[in-house]
Amino acid sequence: MKSNKKYTLEIPRNQFDRIANAFETVVFNINCFNAKKDTIIFTVSEKQRKNFEKYAIKQDNPKIPSRLRATYWITQMFLPRNITKWEIEDEVVNN
Repeated sequence: MKSNKKYTLEIPRNQFDRIANAFETVVFNINCFNAKKDTIIFTVSEKQRKNFEKYAIKQDNPKIPSRLRATYWITQMFLPRNITKWEIEDEVVNN
């Protein structure tokens, strides 16, 4: 059974930039930019979250290209225990 869960996240712009630069081929659904707080609000699917979670391991995984092995720290936010810290309600985006 596939999960259609979507996460709406708000993170500092510089953190978003690091993720976007590390994963050039990832398409993000950006909802908005909050200039006052210098944050990006974006949405990821459960499938995207799980893909990012693969990079949030400490061990050196030879299956991961060497240029992406340093993504351990920036992908920690996509672990199930951490993602709620960044998650916001969809109503916040729509207002």
